[in-house]
Amino acid sequence: MSEVKVYAHRGASGYALENTWDAFFKACEFGVGIELDVQITKDGVVVVFHDDNLRRLTGFNADIEALAYEDIKDLRVGKKWIRPFQHYQIPLAYEVFQWAKKKNIPLNVELKASFVKNPKGPQILAAMLEGIRDIHLSSFNPQLLEEMKKLMPSTEMALIIKKNKQLPYVKEMEWVDSIHLHKRLLNKALWADVLELDKKVRLYGVLGSESLITQLNSQTVGIITNYPDRVKRKIASPLFG
Repeated sequence: MSEVKVYAHRGASGYALENTWDAFFKACEFGVGIELDVQITKDGVVVVFHDDNLRRLTGFNADIEALAYEDIKDLRVGKKWIRPFQHYQIPLAYEVFQWAKKKNIPLNVELKASFVKNPKGPQILAAMLEGIRDIHLSSFNPQLLEEMKKLMPSTEMALIIKKNKQLPYVKEMEWVDSIHLHKRLLNKALWADVLELDKKVRLYGVLGSESLITQLNSQTVGIITNYPDRVKRKIASPLFG
């Protein structure tokens, strides 16, 4: 089996608030890659945030793509039901990228919907990522990945699959280098279809206790998880591979 890299989902979000510096620092402590989400503001500033709308984590009911960076830079991110309650700011993607580059941390950068709505978004992101080596881009939107592939031809593009019915269409997408699958989609029939595609695979939604981790096929190159320490221990088990 090929080497399986572990990526901390939205940073080590099982231990710190998603897509915050605390989550990224924790992932760094575990010695794993980082999966993070990027959005772009109306005026072309790339930030790290998962949702298209700000309400869930800031209480401010507005879409990021409709706002300038000045409108969101002072917003506090947090969850009131988490104790102790803490406030965070939305990280600037450039600062996270440069920090990860210095630390030699592999990155999985997921492009969210705001990049589809901003015509200059792909070019801005491509320029920002220049010189960063251990990185791949992922998205649910195949057309967005196609555009990014034209701008960054040597960078891996990963399509996130929602349903197994999408797999046959991936054959026609020459710009898609790999696929990301949720563990709940896995079954023998799906694995057969995946093997036929001959593309790299990363699994997400993994908690670290699943037996499937020790039963992966040779095309599986990564696991994306909220609990990277647990998955690392599982991979280190004598049963793995």
